[in-house]
Amino acid sequence: MSEKKDIEARLARAWDEIMGRSQKRRIQEVWRKVKEKKDLSKEDEKLAKILLEHKEYHEIWESTSLKVKGKDGENPYLHVYLHLAIENQIAEGNPRQLTRYISRKVSQGEDRHTVIHEVISVFSEYLFDALRYRKPFDRLSYIQKLSQMNERI
Repeated sequence: MSEKKDIEARLARAWDEIMGRSQKRRIQEVWRKVKEKKDLSKEDEKLAKILLEHKEYHEIWESTSLKVKGKDGENPYLHVYLHLAIENQIAEGNPRQLTRYISRKVSQGEDRHTVIHEVISVFSEYLFDALRYRKPFDRLSYIQKLSQMNERI
């Protein structure tokens, strides 16, 4: 198993233990509201947009089972919440290195969704370390990594 896949698998297990069930139910509730064209809060609108972008998971959102895995054993619920974390950082413009990186890559013709996935890979490593070692998220290292990514563009 690659190091990245190993990190993703361990992060998924940790996430399931800490937040899994309630957040999965929230996704299913937002998905139901989307399908029924009901009003959503601003936060739920962001989540709905991410859910709609991930067509490969639509069957999972329809499922009543909370124990579903995506392709390659990926946790689709965790994946969506990692997207949401990055989208919230973008909306806040914080860290600015993130918004700069995404803006620059997209202006060069890169697909925004693909760029978000690049950032999720970085973000999830620091998140997993925080969960694994029960320590605060290393925001400074995350920002430094984003700065390095910007320098390579």
